Amino acid sequence: MKLNIPEQVEPGKDDFPNHPRKVKKWLTELKQANMGDYTRQIYNGLMQLNRQSMPPKYRLENLEQLREPTRHIFSQLHKHFVNRTLPLPEKSLKIITLNQAVLNEIATGYKILIFEAANDLNKVDNKILLVACERALHYYAEYLLKSSQIYANIPNALWWDIHRIYAYAESKKLHSKKIKDSEHSLKSVSVEDYYKLILLFSLSRPNALRQSDTERVFMAMPEWIKYTNLTSHPVANKLNQYFCSKLDSDIPPHCLSNDEIKSGSNIRALETGKLLEYLKKQITQNVDLTNATTIDNQISQETLRMLITTWSLCTKRRFSRADKASDIKVAIGLTSIHNAIIDQQKAPEPKRSKRPRSTFSLESISDNERAKKDIFAQQEPTFLITHPDMKASESSSAGAWDMVAKGRALTESYARELQAQDDELGELNKEAPDLHWKISNVSAGGYCLQWNSQTTSRAQVGELIGIREKEPDHSYQWRVGVIRWMQYSRENGLEIGVQVLSPKVVTCSVRRLERKNEEPFNCLLLPGIKPLQQPATLLLPAYAFKKGGMLQLHAYERDMEIQLGTIREHTGSFTQFQFIQTDNKDAPEENDKKQSSSDDFDSIWSSL
Repeated sequence: MKLNIPEQVEPGKDDFPNHPRKVKKWLTELKQANMGDYTRQIYNGLMQLNRQSMPPKYRLENLEQLREPTRHIFSQLHKHFVNRTLPLPEKSLKIITLNQAVLNEIATGYKILIFEAANDLNKVDNKILLVACERALHYYAEYLLKSSQIYANIPNALWWDIHRIYAYAESKKLHSKKIKDSEHSLKSVSVEDYYKLILLFSLSRPNALRQSDTERVFMAMPEWIKYTNLTSHPVANKLNQYFCSKLDSDIPPHCLSNDEIKSGSNIRALETGKLLEYLKKQITQNVDLTNATTIDNQISQETLRMLITTWSLCTKRRFSRADKASDIKVAIGLTSIHNAIIDQQKAPEPKRSKRPRSTFSLESISDNERAKKDIFAQQEPTFLITHPDMKASESSSAGAWDMVAKGRALTESYARELQAQDDELGELNKEAPDLHWKISNVSAGGYCLQWNSQTTSRAQVGELIGIREKEPDHSYQWRVGVIRWMQYSRENGLEIGVQVLSPKVVTCSVRRLERKNEEPFNCLLLPGIKPLQQPATLLLPAYAFKKGGMLQLHAYERDMEIQLGTIREHTGSFTQFQFIQTDNKDAPEENDKKQSSSDDFDSIWSSL
């Protein structure tokens, strides 16, 4: 069996001692007060032990003695890179690389035992082999967690080793046997349990989780995997799609069809049906997302809903992407977006109207603009953002929302329009914290943006983001979206995926009717999209409002009373509400309709 391990050589007289008694004595003499020197010696000791040949019993005993010291190191390194803004500074990057290197070295020690047993290089009994398989997957699971916490890519060959370790344990009929593990929350665990945990965690799309949620989800896995089943003959489902791993590959688990499963004996399917039922029961008692705050290790209701969706469907990209490389103006966070749009827009003088100025009504954009050519001219100014790729034809309308319904909201022609944007960048404020973004590619569903700076960004998964785009008349307008995923690599830096929530937006403010004297909240209004049967919604600060709340909405010198309705989305950064207008008596009849450096650590030892 092939595994990725270093070459083993016979130790010389002056080499690192590998007898367990000598290793124990060496450990007792190390001083933890100097964390940098302590970490350096443990790391170097592990590397030397993994490159020496020794009896399997010695190797296992040495590795078990090193578990507690390495755990102390991991707990100390943790604070240097978790819940930090990205991309990480160079020092933090070296520390996370060191953390991963220590994890890889201790996993490699156990992996050597598996390699020797599988290739008959040493006599390794099943008891040692079972411990080695469980421990190796234990540390690889933690490796995946730490990489996910900074949205980093998984190195080549890691998935190969994970799959082959489980496959070998299964071939020896050791995969289902339970053993004690002091570092596991349930104290007793099997190789299959850890393999299922790794698969399930990978399938949770951790790059689409907020940093604060990633570890909470990982910590819940030991309980959740009890409701999953790993099999080579999955129960048929309506989608004819299954979450599968290939035991002879170097790729993470992914979706396969029923025909693909039948064609390979090295395929294992992870069934999540019972887990989904369990999670749905956990959220039935709390239907209001804004009440589901995250406390300690509790996972928010919104995160549970996202996981249910992720583990229910084999999602695929719905839109093709057009490559694009240009700078763009971005604002992150509800207040920043609101202020950026306000700063750019100047309200024109409104047309005279018989309608009282104390109220106004909000309509969805017409799904056929040609049928009502003057609909926008007849309305009061609303500062709705239009799209540059609106061209009416005999077969299709140029309605803004029709563009979205037909998947043409963001097109290649739009990408070409953005190329002229570079000429205008000189006018931007160079000190703006969200300035350094570039468009990597664009599709009908949104953008992939790349951070073009050595400084840290304010991007977070689940955060609102405003993207300023160029119109055909060379003016700039804004779109509003939400950051759905993040990815970091040394080659490409920090990248984020943005889903556009609406191609039009209105800046406004709200005040709770029962609190007349409180300061108003800045918010964003997304008009309805008729072709998609999508109602108007309001983007409000997270946790500040609840369903059924009565508010006074203010936009461009006009007021209206509304009641908050169904919550469309709640990310912890904002809440998206549907709403109804409650003071619409004076509005026209048509408005009465319903609205809605990998290994160089020398420079960091002294700073740990």
